[in-house]
Amino acid sequence: MQLKIALAGVLRALRLHRRLRYESLSDASGRSKISALERAETSITLEKFESLAESLQIDPVALMVLCMSARHGVPSSSLLDSAKKHIREFEAEGGLEVLAEQFVGKELVHRGRGKPTDPDKLEAVRELRDKGMTQAEIARELGFSATVVNRMWKRLLDQDSQNGK
Repeated sequence: MQLKIALAGVLRALRLHRRLRYESLSDASGRSKISALERAETSITLEKFESLAESLQIDPVALMVLCMSARHGVPSSSLLDSAKKHIREFEAEGGLEVLAEQFVGKELVHRGRGKPTDPDKLEAVRELRDKGMTQAEIARELGFSATVVNRMWKRLLDQDSQNGK
C-alpha cells in the first residue's frame, strides 16, 4: 500500500471519529486539498503534515505511526517498539552528535552540492600531500581519478586557509 493511501484512510478515520468537518481542518489546508488527501489523489509536505496533525488534534508522530501501521498492517505498538530500538541504536552509535553537527542554532549547516566527501579518503589525500606527493602520484597511489584528487586537494586548500595554515 502506498503511504498516501494509508494517510487517506487514517485521515478519514480521525476526521470521522472526532466528528471534524473539512472546515475545521482548513488551517492545515483547503477543503479541496483535504478531500483530495482523503481520496489519496495528492501528497503533502512535512510542514503541511504537521499542520494537519495539529488540526486533527493528534501528535504528528502518532499520526505517522497510524499511517505506517495501516500501510504495513502492523500494530502501532510494534512500530513504536521498533522505532524506540532504532533510536536507541542511533544514539548508542553516536548519531545524535552527528545530528547536532548538522545545525547551527535552528539553521541547517550549509553543504555544497553533490555527494559529500568521504572524510577517510580526504584524510588519505591530506597525508600523501603532506608527504610531498603530487596530485597525479596520489591518484595512482589511492586508485582515485585525477579529478577526484584535484577536488579533494582544493577542499584541503580551502580548509587550510580557513584554519590559517
